[in-house]
Amino acid sequence: MDFYFTIFSFAIFLVIFLWVGVLATKTSSNTESDYLLGNRSFGKNFIGLSFGATANGSWMMIGAVGMAYMIGISALLMVIATFLGELIFWTFFAKKINQISVAQNSQTVPELLGIPFKKAQGQRIVTFIVALITFVFLGAIMAGQFFAASKMLDVFFGLKPSIGIIVAAAIILMYCATGGIRASIWTDVVQAFVVIFVSFGMLIAVVIAGGGVSEIISALNRIDPELTNLTAGFTGWSLSAFLVGFFFFGFGFGMSQPQLLVRLMAGRNPEEVKQAKWIYFAYAYSTWIALVLFGLICRALIPDIDDAEQTLPFYAMQNFHPVLVGIVLAGVFSLIASTVDSLLLVCSSALARDISPTLHHKMSNQYGVKYNQAMTLLVAILAVIAALSISGTVSAVLLFAVGAIASSLGPAVLITLIKRRTHYIALSVTMFVGMITAIIWNVLGYSMIIFEIFPGFVVALLVHELLMVSIFSRRRLSQQV
Repeated sequence: MDFYFTIFSFAIFLVIFLWVGVLATKTSSNTESDYLLGNRSFGKNFIGLSFGATANGSWMMIGAVGMAYMIGISALLMVIATFLGELIFWTFFAKKINQISVAQNSQTVPELLGIPFKKAQGQRIVTFIVALITFVFLGAIMAGQFFAASKMLDVFFGLKPSIGIIVAAAIILMYCATGGIRASIWTDVVQAFVVIFVSFGMLIAVVIAGGGVSEIISALNRIDPELTNLTAGFTGWSLSAFLVGFFFFGFGFGMSQPQLLVRLMAGRNPEEVKQAKWIYFAYAYSTWIALVLFGLICRALIPDIDDAEQTLPFYAMQNFHPVLVGIVLAGVFSLIASTVDSLLLVCSSALARDISPTLHHKMSNQYGVKYNQAMTLLVAILAVIAALSISGTVSAVLLFAVGAIASSLGPAVLITLIKRRTHYIALSVTMFVGMITAIIWNVLGYSMIIFEIFPGFVVALLVHELLMVSIFSRRRLSQQV
């Protein structure tokens, strides 16, 4: 009987999400512009909440909770450093994304970086490279999200990982494939409020169960005094490296992730985008901190969980009424769904529109927006196949993919936003160098010292400047001759 109560309360939220998605689809103009950017009609509240819901993903309730459970209060250091990096991005660059995309009528991030080049060859090469990087690494992030969904459904319902992945994908596709970014953003906003309720509700519940703050701190100290030490495990140099690495993570994350950049591109105007900053910060960081504290307190209450990334669903199953368990399940699913639907749309637009413009032109003329919808379905199938092959933690998969894409696209976006002189060859090489640097850094294990976005960004920008000096030197020599 308890099982059916949980299913019922969870199903109510699923129906709400699907209903919102249907409403968004009905208000859509059924054009590619609406499917990709919602005709740039979104205000600050929708941008801020949707950006936050998309950015957080399964990392919050699965990865962040698990990290806090394992390492303690020092998990907040990542929050602090990331916040400072994101603050720089939002203060100086967020509204420029909207300004530039409107000025050059860019519908996708690959177009945002490719259109500024005057030569058609340059536009085509840069657009293709950005689309390929987007498709590969955001596809990996999407697979990681599906894998997180399978962990959640395993704890709640005992579903096999393969079944959980397929169920999660099917639910999200019901509204995402037909409604485009409008359905994605509308459901993001609803899902954000569910996440707020679940995050703070869970935190309050464990504080009460732990007997208050002082009792919780005492219990943690008995387990391991390092759990309550903010700088546990760090020396002066390693702490500095950790903070610098995740500062660049925050800065590079907002600067480089196409699923986030399109939300800024979809804003009504630059001022609305600028004002969305504090809405985003209030939502994203309050819930992040709440979930870190929840994970830490769970270490005191349940000190022997085998898989730390299953802490939140495990606690809910053991301590809550089945109806509340369904609500918690809806909260976890909301974070995953709000990220996956955004990734699906960005990857499918890269595949349908940017990797092969000739095919896109032909298919769009023949089938219209249905071609984009078909590509969304295809990308979802590929992501499910990839998710079935994942072995490891959600955190490791997501951080690796984020590091690679931030180190490649981040420097390119920065160069575009500050209108630094560039050349399509220099920008293309810059993206590849940043990506390769990040991958090698991660494989060598140096990410434990400093997160790979820092060396990826620095090396990529240095290579770009060296290439530009070489290119312009050759031009001057040829002109003199």
